[in-house]
Amino acid sequence: MRPPPQSESAPSRGEAAPEESGSHVPASVVIINYNGRPYLEELLGSLELQTRRPLEVLLLDNASRDGSLAYVRRNFPWVRILPQERNLGFSRAGNLAADAARGTWLVLLNTDLRLEPDWLAELVAVAETDASIAAVSSKLRLYDQPHRLNGVGGCMNRLGYTWDRGMGEKDRGQYDRSREVLFACAGAALFHRSRFREAGGFDSRFFMYHEDVDLCWRLWLLGFRVVTAPRAVAYHHLSASTREDRGLLWREIQGERHNMRALLKNYERANLARALWDLVALSQSPRRKWAQLGNLAWNLRWLPETLRLRRRIQQERRVPDAQLERLIVQSRHVPIPR
Repeated sequence: MRPPPQSESAPSRGEAAPEESGSHVPASVVIINYNGRPYLEELLGSLELQTRRPLEVLLLDNASRDGSLAYVRRNFPWVRILPQERNLGFSRAGNLAADAARGTWLVLLNTDLRLEPDWLAELVAVAETDASIAAVSSKLRLYDQPHRLNGVGGCMNRLGYTWDRGMGEKDRGQYDRSREVLFACAGAALFHRSRFREAGGFDSRFFMYHEDVDLCWRLWLLGFRVVTAPRAVAYHHLSASTREDRGLLWREIQGERHNMRALLKNYERANLARALWDLVALSQSPRRKWAQLGNLAWNLRWLPETLRLRRRIQQERRVPDAQLERLIVQSRHVPIPR
């Protein structure tokens, strides 16, 4: 995927290299980067080795301070860089990338991944099997335990708490049939770009975490489907950047904060009332309960905006909650941090 020597017809520095006829797919691969320099060589190297190559590769950089941009410009000139002046978080960065991308398919990646050579080909192959498919989830394996799963699609219970399907299990092929899931983990997922935008993209109030759950839930409400591509395999350094920069407790609190807003926007009235009541009544440690009060305050601050979004989503929805119950675990008791 490295470009040929410069000539009048060759792409300028920073543009994607031209591909042989039939070797590429109409996909824009977008890497959301924030201080991900230690991982970029392996990720971009694995993109170079893809059996079917993307139309373009973009790196949206959230004001990294670790030399990421200089490194990519020097070593991977075929990557189109979209530098930002400050850290926008994942949601706003993903929305900007969707606007800048040219492909039919928008493929989002975290930096801390290594991809199997047929990863992109398998994602697109599944996406093209049915016109109703709007998002496709990779199979993620743990980088340091490659025979164990990080997850194959995402699950959610009726209170909005989420987890990765198969997390920590030894990969024995038990998830090797493509199936419908509530959401695709946006750290390594494909979206139909026009449907991504039709659904409103990621919620820009979500700095990071739960944005993929909320978006895929809305895609289901619009009548589209989210499925897995178990042969599209990527290896993930689990929560590497979060552990280094923020800490896992911050991640959990952010997820719950955004979960509340997603419930307010997406559920029908009866399910919303039940979920919010049970969420507030849920037994948690004093530390987590105090954090939950802070999350409630955040949601009250943005409640007028949330209700405006709710009205639009409920007016546009084509699928009732009853048809999605099979995708939402009808329990309030799932493993969550206490």
